[in-house]
Amino acid sequence: MSIQSITPHIPQIPSIKEVTPKAPEVSGDGNSFGQMFENALQEVNQLQTQADQQIEGLTLKKDGVTPHTAMVALEKADVAFQLMSAIRGKIVRAYEEVMRTQV
Repeated sequence: MSIQSITPHIPQIPSIKEVTPKAPEVSGDGNSFGQMFENALQEVNQLQTQADQQIEGLTLKKDGVTPHTAMVALEKADVAFQLMSAIRGKIVRAYEEVMRTQV
């Protein structure tokens, strides 16, 4: 019994092509990540402003402002701020991890 080589049965590995840098990816609606993040920050700021207006209206006893609406606005702003803060923390950690990566 003879031993045959297995090399003819293994497919050849294609050669590695040169990698060319790509342009930053843009989502389907034309917004980049930076624009999306900026829009989210503006929305959080808007919620904070609305909460401030509700608290001011409650303090000055303006019509249509109740403790319930003020608390709802305040909680919305708080949750949005906490979420944005968590996202910022994850982005910073990802950046630090990339900077620690050795090339």
